[in-house]
Amino acid sequence: MEVRMPEIDFQPDKRTIEDLFVGADYYVIPRFQRPYSWDAANLDDFWRDVVYDNSVGYFIGPMVAWRDAASPVRRLVDGQQRVTTIAIMFAVLRDQFEALGEANLAAGVHRYLEKADRNNEQRFTLQTEVDSRFLSQAIFKSPPESDVKPRSEEEEALSKALDAIRKRVGEEVGKRQDPLDWLRNLRDRLLGLRVIWIEHSNEDDAYVIFETLNSRGKDLEVVDLVKNLLLNRLRGTGNSAADAARTTWDRMRNELEASDSRKRIDPNRFILHWWLSQEDYVAERKLFPAVKKKIKSKTIARNQLASLSRDAPLYRAVIEPTSRAWPMEEQDARLSLEALSIFGIVQPAPLLLSLLRARDSSPKLKGAQLKKTLQVVERFHFQHTVVSQLRSSGGVSEMYAKAARELSAAGGDQDERARVLTEIRNKLIERRPDREQFILSFMERFYFTNDQTRDVKLVRYVLERFLRHAHPTTSVELLTIEHILPQKNLRAGVPFEVVGNLGNLLLVNDSLNTRLDDKDFESKKRILQSDGANYDIGGVLDAVEWTEDSIVARSRVLAERAYDEVWKLPL
Repeated sequence: MEVRMPEIDFQPDKRTIEDLFVGADYYVIPRFQRPYSWDAANLDDFWRDVVYDNSVGYFIGPMVAWRDAASPVRRLVDGQQRVTTIAIMFAVLRDQFEALGEANLAAGVHRYLEKADRNNEQRFTLQTEVDSRFLSQAIFKSPPESDVKPRSEEEEALSKALDAIRKRVGEEVGKRQDPLDWLRNLRDRLLGLRVIWIEHSNEDDAYVIFETLNSRGKDLEVVDLVKNLLLNRLRGTGNSAADAARTTWDRMRNELEASDSRKRIDPNRFILHWWLSQEDYVAERKLFPAVKKKIKSKTIARNQLASLSRDAPLYRAVIEPTSRAWPMEEQDARLSLEALSIFGIVQPAPLLLSLLRARDSSPKLKGAQLKKTLQVVERFHFQHTVVSQLRSSGGVSEMYAKAARELSAAGGDQDERARVLTEIRNKLIERRPDREQFILSFMERFYFTNDQTRDVKLVRYVLERFLRHAHPTTSVELLTIEHILPQKNLRAGVPFEVVGNLGNLLLVNDSLNTRLDDKDFESKKRILQSDGANYDIGGVLDAVEWTEDSIVARSRVLAERAYDEVWKLPL
């Protein structure tokens, strides 16, 4: 699809990196731009493109900047990651030339990093509005100050990039008898890199160009575009206010990134769900245009940034419930959110975020409403998505978003809150699968052996829910899964679908699991009876023998109990 540029007057210019780094030009990375964030994969791609795969003059894309006509300083709007990486590579080249005793070659490279301005004062070609002593003193300065250490997450990224580039250059130098030709060739390749340089005297227009160039989402994600939009709107409020805005944004990102790595929170998905929890429904591909349309002023930008920051820990609690300290009256809500996390269900996220926001607001959403709604959401998705494996239409996502938006709009009106939540619960209940469909699906859904552990979390969840329903005071956290018909029967030819079936599984404590071991059914039955604990769910102790038919029969008993009692809808 053709991207149509806005009606803005500008003249793109073909330039090389040498064109950009020589002369009286200096470049500043504004404080509201995203920090340096290239990782090993980005560096590998760039290194391969520059060093191995392409000849001198390789094109590395467009760059956008703005400047006051009377100033030699260009403020980078797009291109700071590439320019910073190239500058680090220049610094490594300079240091390698110095190490080889080539002072003239080293000075020739350093002039791209530091040069005299109109007042004959030395200034670094690339600067940042956010103070980074590590970048200027430990990388650009000649000689670099090795005792300057990273002090921030961005400086840690710069340090890793520096180390990675040093390693690559060092490896190339180390395998050559005369490395100077290779180092000069790398220098020339860097200087010959080509860009389309787009420069504008109006900052707002420069950002419009930047956003349009990235409208296909190839270079920047929604989170980057939203950050640039918000912090750009707030840039005119002074450095201290701009720094405070950047700090608020970083606090939000740090909250999301602090999550368990196995449940890494996608910040783009967070922004989508944050938007859907209180604004009109939009598809993900249309999210940024909708955000941009709303954020027209500094006041709105400030409010939206504060909202994102406040909601980040709530959203993290939705995705990773252990991140929140849950009071006793909210333990059932926590269990439902943990279940949805195990299911991997994201459709309800806007509503879940809106629920926690309402619970933390004043007046608080009533605990009974929170518990009941989360339990209905949990039970619906267990029946519909996990067991019956029915696909949810886009209408379900819109339904959740509508309820989330209406709950947010209700404010502290408890009657309106109750109406909205009753309506969404009823809509979910209407969409539950029929009983026989659920039972047949349940009997063939859950399997676990030590060699087939893909669904172990789901299996544990199901067994724990059965146990909690039958014996609410039983502590399930330290229990382990026991196969009544031992797993050794797999080697004797008993099918996995029999041994691993939920109908063959119990939850017991470690000590009991050890005692049961691989014993025959009669022995296991005596041990279970003598233990006195309430581990038997589904009539295991009533069985005279334990066969494939027994396992199938128990599986159906559990399936019926699941639909009629444990995950019953309505509650």
